[in-house]
Amino acid sequence: MLDRETGRFLTGQPFVTVNWAEGLDDNGRPIETPQPPGAPTYPGVQGGTNWYSPSYSPRTEMLYVPAWESYASVFDAQPQEYEPGRAFIGGRPTTFEPVPDAPTVPGLTRGPVNTWTAAAGSGAVVALDALTGETRWKFEMTDVTSSGILTTASDLLFTGARSGYFQALDARTGDLLWRVSLGGQIVNGPMTYEVEGRQYVAVIAGSSLSTFALRD
Repeated sequence: MLDRETGRFLTGQPFVTVNWAEGLDDNGRPIETPQPPGAPTYPGVQGGTNWYSPSYSPRTEMLYVPAWESYASVFDAQPQEYEPGRAFIGGRPTTFEPVPDAPTVPGLTRGPVNTWTAAAGSGAVVALDALTGETRWKFEMTDVTSSGILTTASDLLFTGARSGYFQALDARTGDLLWRVSLGGQIVNGPMTYEVEGRQYVAVIAGSSLSTFALRD
């Protein structure tokens, strides 16, 4: 958390498992704890979250984050000479296999059936107290998530899943209120809009756009 007027670091807490740092210093810089060669680093190279949009609700004063949990990478260091303008990473990360020779969390091209165990990684919507950074509640999913989050003034939270479910939660408690299977991965943030006084919520699953509204 930063002071929005000065950019000064205020506080920071992990919302997923972290073992590459033991905390943050007074300037918000990580206190690193590098892992030994071949050991898993949590979270993995994807991060605890990524480009998928979080959402803040001024009504609940909570920040809602789509998170990857129990997901780690093993970094394979390789000699590399720096060349300006080219990628320089000194090796390559591989997804950690907690169960030897078992499937791990795939990329965006995952198949229609989940073939990996929860030990390899799972997804969650994590509600963080915007004032303290503490976790207020968590909605767990079987697959990692690539969906953004939408919150509304009626304390609803909408988000999708790579399994194809589009769901609505209670933004204050995390309780599941409604969900529907749309038959394709949801890897975007839902949106809401109004036409002639009626509110709609829209989301893309696979290559199809679906729009919902309350019944008259």
